[in-house]
Amino acid sequence: MLSYMMSPVKLIFVVTVATVCFCTSPALSFGLNNNNNKSKTKKKTGSLPVLDKAANKYIPPSNLSSAQFYSPVSTIIKAGPVPVLTRFFQSETYEQAVWKYMVESKDTDVKSAQGNMDAFFASKESWVEQKMFEKQGKREVYDYGQEPSLDRVILASIWGVLSTSLILRVLWQLANGNRNLF
Repeated sequence: MLSYMMSPVKLIFVVTVATVCFCTSPALSFGLNNNNNKSKTKKKTGSLPVLDKAANKYIPPSNLSSAQFYSPVSTIIKAGPVPVLTRFFQSETYEQAVWKYMVESKDTDVKSAQGNMDAFFASKESWVEQKMFEKQGKREVYDYGQEPSLDRVILASIWGVLSTSLILRVLWQLANGNRNLF
C-alpha cells in the first residue's frame, strides 16, 4: 500500500515542516506578548516609490528593488504560509502592496513595509485593528520588520514538532486499523 505513497520518513519530514510553519505563525504574528519587537520608530522620508498613473503601478526608486526583500523563510517565520504563497503566486501584487505601503506611510524602510504587508496578507482584520489602535494611541507602534527573538522561534518550532508528532501518531494508528489512538 505504501509503494505508491511517500515513504514514512519523507511524510514525517513534510508534515513536520508544514506544521512548524502553521504553528509558528500564530505564535509570532503581531508580537503577541513579545515586547522586544515594539518600537517607537520615526518615519523617514526620502526615496519613496512613485505612482505611474498611466500603468497604475508603483515604481520603486533606483536605490530600491524587490531583491532587497527579506527571504521567504523569514516571511514564514514572521507571518506564516499565506504571505509566502502570495509572494510566490502573486508576486506583482505582493511587490505593489509593499511599494504602496511605503508611499502611504511615507516610510523608506523596505523591511518594515514588507513586514506590514506580510502581516496584512496573513490576517487583514488583525492588522487593520492593530493599525487603528496605534492611531488612537491605545497600542504601541509595532515594528513588523524586526526579526522575532530566537527564543520565540525555538518555542514555536518545538510546539510544531510536538503537535506534528501527535497528529502523525493518530494518523498512523488510524491507517493501521488501531482504534486506540494514543
